[in-house]
Amino acid sequence: MSNISKQERSVFIRQVLTRPCSEAVCLLAGWLQDRFSDCAILLYGSGNSVLSKTDASEILFDFYVIVPSYRKAYGSWLVAFLNYCIPPNVFFLEEQFGDKKLRAKYAILSIAHFEKLVSKKTFHSYFWARFAQPSVIVAAPDDMRERLGQTVETAVDTFVSRAAPLAGPDASVAQIWRQGLTRSYKAELRAEQPGRVDDLLESYGDWPNQVTRLEGPSQTRLGDKWQSRLAWRLRAVQGAFLSVIRLLKGTITFQGGVDYIAWKISRHAGFTLPVKNWERRFPILGAPFLGARYYRLKRELAARRAQS
Repeated sequence: MSNISKQERSVFIRQVLTRPCSEAVCLLAGWLQDRFSDCAILLYGSGNSVLSKTDASEILFDFYVIVPSYRKAYGSWLVAFLNYCIPPNVFFLEEQFGDKKLRAKYAILSIAHFEKLVSKKTFHSYFWARFAQPSVIVAAPDDMRERLGQTVETAVDTFVSRAAPLAGPDASVAQIWRQGLTRSYKAELRAEQPGRVDDLLESYGDWPNQVTRLEGPSQTRLGDKWQSRLAWRLRAVQGAFLSVIRLLKGTITFQGGVDYIAWKISRHAGFTLPVKNWERRFPILGAPFLGARYYRLKRELAARRAQS
């Protein structure tokens, strides 16, 4: 059971959320604020953790733009509708920074939708597993900051409650987080290299210990272990479908989306996923072929590793 009180945890989370950011991150956030009025900008992902000391021009920064409403964010009802039905919408930003280029991928959620997606009302781990991990509020209206802090607390509680049964009743906080992060990666089309979870946890420092509040031994027995494993397997199946749907939707909202997805998979998988010109021209038709190529190359890599 965690010894940290709820109040102490709230203070700690808000201290992490308000950490200062690099000049590059602030510039990117400023450009996003110019595009979306009254929004909050959250930085998360590897640019906020394992790659935080890397040259900014070598990083694809990950942001979430939290808007008051989808209607206010978009001029198109179709794009707003897609953002609500298949969240989030993802876009690409590239801006010049001196003699270098800064790049970012940014996703959009409304504040009310964000609060729901990280709660226990949402079965899949896509949102609550992401925001259980450290992030930074780069900019936000005053009236949105407290809601964002509470939303992160909710994400942590959802993540811990669904990871704890996997680790067992006597598991440490580190074991709970290792299990939860490993399963959440498997619940998406994310082929992380071996050791990735350990690298993340090391970069997070004391975050897991400071934010994990277990109500007592009973929290690690939220149903039998096999029920928890079944739930995570279902998330993996659901995640595969969601990944394909988001890929197809990205052909509408994300310019260069096919090349980005291939680059993203290649960076995590340990091999290059080639994209053919016709797949760029017809991404919806090409998506199944790209997916089949990914799984073939993944099997070949696994076979080579097994032989070595």
